[in-house]
Amino acid sequence: MKKQIQYVGIILRPNMPSLKEYFNTIKAIFLHYQLTPLLDMASAKMIQSPDGVDFNQLLKKADLLLAIGGDGTLLALIRRSYGYNIPVAGVNMGRLGFLAEISRDNIQQLCESIVNQRYTLQETLTLEGNLDWHTDSPLIMETVGINYGSTSCIHNPLQKASLFAFNEFTLMRSDTFGIIYPKISVINPQTAEKNTFNSFGGDGFIVSTPRGSTAYNISAGGPVVHPFSDNIILTPICAHSLTQRPLVLSSDFTLCIELQEPCAANLIVDGQRKLKFSFGDKLIIHKAKHSTTMLHTYQYDYFTILREKLHWG
Repeated sequence: MKKQIQYVGIILRPNMPSLKEYFNTIKAIFLHYQLTPLLDMASAKMIQSPDGVDFNQLLKKADLLLAIGGDGTLLALIRRSYGYNIPVAGVNMGRLGFLAEISRDNIQQLCESIVNQRYTLQETLTLEGNLDWHTDSPLIMETVGINYGSTSCIHNPLQKASLFAFNEFTLMRSDTFGIIYPKISVINPQTAEKNTFNSFGGDGFIVSTPRGSTAYNISAGGPVVHPFSDNIILTPICAHSLTQRPLVLSSDFTLCIELQEPCAANLIVDGQRKLKFSFGDKLIIHKAKHSTTMLHTYQYDYFTILREKLHWG
C-alpha cells in the first residue's frame, strides 16, 4: 500500500535566484491540493524567502523530495538524501531532463497524481565504490557541476572512502596526461574468484547504472538499458584499440578497478565529485545496500521519453 504523501521537500537549483517566481507559483498549487511544501534553507536564502527549513529537519519530515532545476540538481539531491528511503522526483527547468522528467508546467498533474495516489514508486540501482588510496596525504574531493559545497579533504588514517553513484563512476585521464591504462577485474558472486578480464589504453571508462545509461554512457557509445533493469554497464572511453566494446553485467558482480602502470587519472562520481586516482589506488564497485526510489506520475512512459529526448522514430 502506498504511503500518503503530505509533506513535499523542495530543493532549488543553486545560483538561480530567478526561481523565486516559479517557487511562489508552485507553492500556491501545492497548498491548493492541501499538500505542504517544505523549502530547503539554502534554497530559501537564495530566493530570499522566509519559508526555509533546515535540510536535516526536512529529511525527517518530507514524504517526497522534489528537485527543481534539472538532472544535476536531482543527482545532488539523491546524494544528499541517500539512505533515508524518501522517494525523489525532479522538475526539469533545463534542456534534456532524462531524470528530472516532470515538465515545469506539469506541477498540477504531479499534485493530482499524489492526492489520487496515481503514481508509481520504482526502486533503482545505486552503486557503491569503496576506494583505497595509497598516498599519505588526504584525498582531495572537488565538487563540480551543481555546487552544494566547496572542495574538501577526506582525513582518514585507514586511507579509505565510500562513494555512491546514481548515474555512473567515470575513471578518465587527467587534464595533464595523455592516456591512462586501466585494469578491470571482476569478482564472481558464486566463487568469489577475482579475474582480470580487461586492460587497455585510452581516455578511460564508465561504470554505469541502467538509469545512468542515457547520460555520459550513451555519449561514449554505450548501450541504452531500461532503468528498471538490475545491471552494471561498462563502457570504454576512446580506447586505443579496435576491439574494445561495452559490456553489460548482472549487478551481482563486483568490480575491481586499478591502473596497470603509473599514470594520472581522475575518478568522477555522477559528474559532480572529482577525486585524483593514481597508480596503486584501488576502487571496488558493487551494488549498494540501499537503492534509490523514484516517483513517477501516472503518465510516465520510458519509451516516450526516449523517443522525445533522443528524437527516435
